[in-house]
Amino acid sequence: MSSSRQDLRVQVVHHGHCSVLRVGGHLDFITAPTLAGHVKAAWEQSSGPRLVLELSRLTFYDSTAVGLLAWTRQRVGDTATGRLLLVGLPHGLRHLLDQTGLLPRFELRDSVGQAVAELLVSE
Repeated sequence: MSSSRQDLRVQVVHHGHCSVLRVGGHLDFITAPTLAGHVKAAWEQSSGPRLVLELSRLTFYDSTAVGLLAWTRQRVGDTATGRLLLVGLPHGLRHLLDQTGLLPRFELRDSVGQAVAELLVSE
């Protein structure tokens, strides 16, 4: 039996206090620590981090993705100035967040440009 599991790819771009994490590939219990590490690194760069997660390139995700997004949202909620914006949320992941009642807790934007502009203005 052969496995063709793909890895998670995360590209990070910083814009002042705003970090954009472009996430692609598989987000599951094996790869989630990679994304969590990138979120933590962005967090350590700023006392009130502003994060944009661009998720349109995800090809697979499971309930671990919901847990990781909820964890990230909780960390943002624990700060006075942090924000988390989601861009390119795949339909299936949007459905999972909706079914768990978490979707209203997230700020969704249509593009990375729109999200970054909004976060930079609010600095």
